[in-house]
Amino acid sequence: MARIPQLLRVGLPMVAWLQVVFLALPLSAESGMGADGAERLVRETWYEGLPLDRAAQVDAAGAARLVSMLEDPDERAQHANILMVLGVCAQPSAYDAIAAWAALPRTGAVDRATFRAWQTLPQALGRLARHDPRALVLLTAQFEAGPPSWHFRYHRGERLAKLIRRAAATGLAISGLPEADALLEKAEAESTGSLREHLGESRSLYRETVDGGQ
Repeated sequence: MARIPQLLRVGLPMVAWLQVVFLALPLSAESGMGADGAERLVRETWYEGLPLDRAAQVDAAGAARLVSMLEDPDERAQHANILMVLGVCAQPSAYDAIAAWAALPRTGAVDRATFRAWQTLPQALGRLARHDPRALVLLTAQFEAGPPSWHFRYHRGERLAKLIRRAAATGLAISGLPEADALLEKAEAESTGSLREHLGESRSLYRETVDGGQ
């Protein structure tokens, strides 16, 4: 019996080390969100906005599931959430999937789910641009594009082009990139009316993004 305390004293450093290891294991296991978790995330209705901290946890397997859903037109009700999550998680597959979705040929009237996804696209690109410069190129192209060949209800032609440009300006601001701010500054100087006002607000959002690390 006299040997037991001695063994315990010798073993205490090892016990402490094992405690550190075992405490770290759950954190490692929870650091990535896999396929099923990613799918549950985008199928949820988020009345106060999709939780970006959870979106950032989506791993490669989770992104692969979302990419397959984005390619499925029957899943278009989830496409807005999918675009945002892919933009935030910034997995290697994210840009190609988002760019392919944006390039799909669309003409005539689109449904509400598709229009909602188009409204989300610039924000997704803005967040992805922090990690992938190609997203900034695509976002800039949207900002400078003319009227699209599709419409949603009374949003069509030049009216729709202005709406898309305003959304792209917000996406540029969210990117927090100096190149985006330079583009917004130039556009603001050349614009008038409500668009100029929105571009000024976008530049304020850019500064908040840079200062707050949002």
